[in-house]
This record gives sequence, C-alpha cells and structure tokens, in this order.
Amino acid sequence: MRVRAALLSSVAALGLGCHPGVALPNVPRYPNAASTRLPRSAVAELIGPIAKIDDQEVDGRGGGFELLPGCHVVELDRQMQSDAFSLSSGAYWSGQFPRTIYALRMKAGARYVIRRDIISEGQTGRVVLSAREEAANGATADLAPVQSEADVDACKLRPGESPAR
Repeated sequence: MRVRAALLSSVAALGLGCHPGVALPNVPRYPNAASTRLPRSAVAELIGPIAKIDDQEVDGRGGGFELLPGCHVVELDRQMQSDAFSLSSGAYWSGQFPRTIYALRMKAGARYVIRRDIISEGQTGRVVLSAREEAANGATADLAPVQSEADVDACKLRPGESPAR
C-alpha cells in the first residue's frame, strides 16, 4: 500500500511538472546558490526571453532567474520561438529579433518582467517589447532598452558616484 501511495504521488507530481500552467522554479544566479538559497526578499527576480546575464549564456535554462541586487546587463534571446504561430491569422513568423540589451539596477525583493509579443495584423505584424520593474511595495516602473554604452556605464556606477571624465 505504501509503495502504491508513493507511486501515485510521483505520477501526480510528474503530471504537474509537465502541465503548461505550472511555472518552473527560478534559476538562482549568485554564489553558493546550490548550498544556500537566499530568501525571495533578498534577491531580484528576472523573467523573460533571456539569452545572457552579465555576458554569461543562460539561454535554455528557463525564463526565470534570481539575481543579487545591483546592476545587471541582460541580453534578450534573438531567436523566434518555434511556437510563434498565430492561429487567428494563420501567419507563421520566422527569423531573428534585433539585438536588445537592458542595463538594470536591480533591487532586492523586486521583480523585473520583460515581454516580447507579436501582434498579428492580417498579413503583417509587429513586435511589442515591454519591460517593467515591480517593486516589493507594489510600485511599478517601465524600463527602456540600452540606447548607448553610456547607459551601461551609468548602471554600473555606485549610487552617488559620478562618471569618470
């Protein structure tokens, strides 16, 4: 009877893990994460189509990450997903997205959500890119991609520090 109960529990857990509505846990991206997982209030959560974080490849490791507070340079995945098929218009989209980079000064307890949606309009379509910071207190702020290397440099400055001349 015990073996049967354990087997049923395992099958149920496997089914939930494969269910499209169940989110995978975030991947921690900080030192000693394998032995000591930090509480959610001590890390920033990053969600989206991420290819690189701080020049480290993370593509294929899930869409959610936990990072220490501070500046992080995030590059989006350029590949169009194979499931980018719009049933409403019968259009199939292929190719690559342009290189998109965000320099984010992340805060503990905050959530950073980056979305890239394809809006199909008949035989044409457009890509809508959005990024938002959701603070632990409920405040939100829209975020913009990097426009120049100066944006990355500004992110990396410590608070109160002025750029070198």
